[in-house]
Amino acid sequence: MRYATLIIASVLGIAAGAIAAEQPHTNLGVLTCTLVKPAQDAGHKMTCGFKPAGTGTEEKYRGTIRESGQNLPPGKVVLIWLVLGPAEGKMRAGILAQRYVKGVAASGQAPLLIGETDPRIALQFETNNGVASYDTVTQIELALTETPA
Repeated sequence: MRYATLIIASVLGIAAGAIAAEQPHTNLGVLTCTLVKPAQDAGHKMTCGFKPAGTGTEEKYRGTIRESGQNLPPGKVVLIWLVLGPAEGKMRAGILAQRYVKGVAASGQAPLLIGETDPRIALQFETNNGVASYDTVTQIELALTETPA
């Protein structure tokens, strides 16, 4: 029974990633996260700012990031993601507050991080001044901490 549940969850996760990838997406804004990564640590805390495209209000998030290898360098690291969402979607406060998991990518493309609660929201890694793409990032989780009044 446990294996059947695991298989069903895996299939649903893949289907959600495929659905998110097939829907028309638009640029909702940019998520910039800063973390201080101690050496030999697979999970770490980060602070993030989301700057919406257009006239939206900036939001602050706190979160955690996990990676499958040790690709992120130790010390202070700044990661930047393009936030993609439905073209017809309306921005609401805290839209990014959820867990994101690594989706399946086409050959030669960096995988998207797909929202678990709302798979219409995806994060596309942007290179940081031409530095290597961190495709070993497997999961991030974000919680809204502040929206200016």
